[in-house]
Amino acid sequence: MMSSAIPRGRPKRKKEESVGIQTVETAMEVLDIITQEGSAIGLSELSRKTGLIPSKLHRYLVTLTRHGMVKQSVVTGLYDLGPTALRIGLAALNRHDAMSSAQEVVGAISVTTRSAVALYVWTDLGPTLVRMEIGTPPPPATPRVGAALPLAHSGTGRVFLAHLPSARTAPLLRKERAAARADGQEFPSDASLARVCAEIRASDIYWTRNAVLPGTVGVVAVLRKPGDPLCVITAILPPGQASDKRKAQLAAQLLAARNLLQKECGFDMDTAAPGKNPS
Repeated sequence: MMSSAIPRGRPKRKKEESVGIQTVETAMEVLDIITQEGSAIGLSELSRKTGLIPSKLHRYLVTLTRHGMVKQSVVTGLYDLGPTALRIGLAALNRHDAMSSAQEVVGAISVTTRSAVALYVWTDLGPTLVRMEIGTPPPPATPRVGAALPLAHSGTGRVFLAHLPSARTAPLLRKERAAARADGQEFPSDASLARVCAEIRASDIYWTRNAVLPGTVGVVAVLRKPGDPLCVITAILPPGQASDKRKAQLAAQLLAARNLLQKECGFDMDTAAPGKNPS
């Protein structure tokens, strides 16, 4: 007589299935939602988006805050990415060979031209500062590493807007337009932004005085391929310092840096059609 053995314990998983730690996966989902939000978020809204009840969510946030992955504003009580999350993000960028070279290039441009030079990359927050060299004389104000710029109202933002596919920039642009409408402020029309973006794509360097910081900025995109900027390098000339000679010196350095970094990325400028919309 044959007896059928009853299997004991948990059923065996298939080899291709990975066993994860549920609490860690949940914490990562919380971090992912905070990252995608693009700005600080309240407990109730985060609870709604994660599907966690506030008391349970709060325990995750306490642990994430303790380890610096999240920070909470003492004024508003809103939650945002913390200093440890920023350090991890910057470390990941620096492990990319081309980004490591870009960091060195920014320092070299600043030393050679004595100008303030900033390095920005695209994140879920928008154009995000990863390195800032102050220059001589220093600009009137300096942004902090990790700070994000607006798209429509910054020279750096408009360069990202010109080179990124519209599907990647549209959500942030909608937020900016809605905020301007709520504050009763003017906002560029789609047609005017399209004209500016076409001019940027047709130019080697985008020069503008219509920027966040006072003065004149020269902005150049470093492309891995059309529609895929590795980073954007922004040089800042304080008011009264933007002579033709100074701009020409800076332009030569910016273009040399762009060409060097794009070559390292394997992007051949001669095969790209200038002025085409990446979207």
